Amino acid sequence: MWNSQTYKEAVNSPYISTWKNAMEEELNSLRENDTFEITTLPEGKHPVGGKWVYAIKEDFEGTRRFKARYVAKGYNQVKGIDYKETFAPTANITSIRILMQLVVQNDLIVHQMDVKTAYLHAPIAEEIYLEQPEGFEVLSDTGEKLVYKLKKSLYGLKQSGRNWNKVLHEYLVENDFVQNSSDHCVYKKQIKNDMIIVIIWVDDLIMAASDTHLLNQFKEVMQKKFRTKDLGKISYFLGIHFEQREGEIKMSQDKYISKMLERFGMVNCKPRSRNWNITVVKLLIQRITVK
Repeated sequence: MWNSQTYKEAVNSPYISTWKNAMEEELNSLRENDTFEITTLPEGKHPVGGKWVYAIKEDFEGTRRFKARYVAKGYNQVKGIDYKETFAPTANITSIRILMQLVVQNDLIVHQMDVKTAYLHAPIAEEIYLEQPEGFEVLSDTGEKLVYKLKKSLYGLKQSGRNWNKVLHEYLVENDFVQNSSDHCVYKKQIKNDMIIVIIWVDDLIMAASDTHLLNQFKEVMQKKFRTKDLGKISYFLGIHFEQREGEIKMSQDKYISKMLERFGMVNCKPRSRNWNITVVKLLIQRITVK
C-alpha cells in the first residue's frame, strides 16, 4: 500500500522513514514561515482540530514524491468567530486555452512556477488555536498540554485560500500588474512593446512573456517575496499535458483519462476506435462532478 490515510497507517507502513521525513519537513516549513507560537490554551477558548494528510505526488514522467501536510479541521470553525469571508477565485480553464493561443500567435515564451507552502505566506486576522500534530506533541515544563496559536493561514482553514489570494494580488499590483476584469486570476504587465501575462491557480502560476529578460525578472520578483519552484517550460498543469512544437502547442489529458478509467474499473473496456470513447469519458467526468 503506497498511500496512507492516517498517522497510524503511516508509521506502521513499510515507508515509515519516508513518511516521517515528509512530516518533519512539513513542520520545519511551518516553523520557517513563523506560522505559529506554542502556548497554553486560554480559558474559554476551544482549539480547532488538526490532522495529517498524506499524498504521493506524481509528475508526468511518473516520478513519485511523498508529501505530508498538517491541516486544520476547518469544519470545526465557527463563522463570525474563527472566520468571516472565505471566497477565493481560481482561473477559468478557458483563460488558459486563450493564453496558449496568444502564445502561438505572438511567439511568446511560456513557463510555469509554483509557490511552496503558499498559504503560510498569508497572515491571519482571527485568534485561532490549533491542536498540535499527532506524533509531534510538546508539553510544558510542568507537563501541561500546549496548543499552536496561529500567526499565518494554514491549509484546511476556511479563510486560508482567500487570505493567500489577497496577499498575492496585492503583491502583483504593487509590481505594476493589472488584473483582468473578466477573469480575476489573470494579470498583465505591459512595458512599451513587451508584455508578460500571469495566470493563477491557487499556488500554481503560468507565465507567458514576449521577452526572456522580462520573464526572468518576474521570477526574481516572486522569489524575493515567496518560496517558489521554477518548473521551466510548461509541461504539465492541472492534469493537462502541454507539448510545445514550432508554431503550435498541443494540450492533452491522456493520463487523466486513463486514471478515470482505472478509477471506475473500465481500463479494459473496448473503445469503438483507436481513440478514446469520448461518450464514456464524458460520462465518467460527469459522475465525478456530480459526486
